[in-house]
Amino acid sequence: MEREAEIEQKFEIDPGFTPSLATVGTWGEPRTFTLTATYLDTPEHALAAAGWSLRRREGGSDEGWHLKRPRGSEPGRLELRLPLADELPAALRAEASPIIGAAPLVPLATVRTERTETPLVVDGVPRALVALDRVTARAGARTETWRELEVELVTGADPALLSEVTAAMLAEGARPAAHASKASRILATRPTPTEGSAAAALLDYAGRQVGMLQAMDAGVRVDAPDAVHKARVATRRLRSLLTTFAPFWDAERTEPLREELRWLAALLGEPRDAEVLAEEFGDLFAELGPGTVADGVRSAVLGHLADRHRWGHAALVAAWDTRRARALRAALALLLAEPPLDARAAGPASDLLAGLEAAEARTERLAQKARRRPGELERWHRVRKAAKAVRYCTEALAEVLGSDGSARAARWEAVTEAFGTLQDAVVAAELIEELADATDATEDWAVLADIQTDRRTAALAEGRAALDAALTPTR
Repeated sequence: MEREAEIEQKFEIDPGFTPSLATVGTWGEPRTFTLTATYLDTPEHALAAAGWSLRRREGGSDEGWHLKRPRGSEPGRLELRLPLADELPAALRAEASPIIGAAPLVPLATVRTERTETPLVVDGVPRALVALDRVTARAGARTETWRELEVELVTGADPALLSEVTAAMLAEGARPAAHASKASRILATRPTPTEGSAAAALLDYAGRQVGMLQAMDAGVRVDAPDAVHKARVATRRLRSLLTTFAPFWDAERTEPLREELRWLAALLGEPRDAEVLAEEFGDLFAELGPGTVADGVRSAVLGHLADRHRWGHAALVAAWDTRRARALRAALALLLAEPPLDARAAGPASDLLAGLEAAEARTERLAQKARRRPGELERWHRVRKAAKAVRYCTEALAEVLGSDGSARAARWEAVTEAFGTLQDAVVAAELIEELADATDATEDWAVLADIQTDRRTAALAEGRAALDAALTPTR
């Protein structure tokens, strides 16, 4: 990664303005080129507020990814550069993490610049570059055009020269620019969702999930601890948000996105499910102690799950950089940059409570069916998935629910955790049956099967009790 100090000054100018700077130096040979830059920031403009900027620029001698940040007490800014790539390099996101944390970075502005750049020669040596820019900037539906001048010292030039150039520019009629970058100028007029609106609540929750997916990108690739799990949960939460609150979204854009999120969740699920089972069986074998189950049985279970995890993660990584996956990540960024919201999202966030009530009612209907045939565990699995939607709803509406929100979310978390244990026991029992058919040690396999039977019984009782407690306030 290249790191270089950037010392520059921007000026606003009137039409037809051309600097002479005769008191400072002479002009070198000009050159003209076109720059196209996409600026990224959090939806709340956290980078801009801190004096940072992040862009992907095509054209010019330094095209690529650029992150600029203040240099503390030193003049100018530090510019970090990486080569041009389709997606934001993880290294630049990591550099920005002190400012953005786990917030999403999304394309908020596109700037096209027709630039005429001329060296300013002092004592026979080029000491600065003076750029006359014709700018066309777009942010959302808003487009603005203007002219500006930018003076940047070349590496090694005396910083005092910038003060001399600035004084000459001001004397000739230029004005210091009100904004630190072209993007900050157009973003200053970009509309944001009204505080307390349904749109604000939806985008806040969506932003946290997209940010988590972006933050976990590097970890998913190398299978860092908990990275796949966190990415999978964020994917499920996003899909649930688009489904539960469908009336507040533009279905034409969100329906395809929901299906792509389903695809991503399935990819993430393969290595994650194997990882969970391996942890559970590892804990079980440790609890049983040596000699309780034959070594061949332990090896068969843990080896099978290790293979499943390895194959699942390899498939995930192979898909992660496909055109389909890149398109999905771009669509998620666009979900925040240009939200596909229905007009009703402009109403108060309390309007979203209808979605929560509908999700709870659906869970109640599924629970009634499951109670009629409690031995059909697939029915309880459907209850679990419906309860997850309710849980995610309560998370998204925490501010609307107020003081009751945390307790309500905890009740539904207890439901999903208990039924999750039930589902894990079902899957574990299926695995035991599958492996037992291919190996000996029948009695040892029977011991493991009995343990999963007891586990299912306990988890079902716990899940039903938790469900009753969660639904009681709504009855």
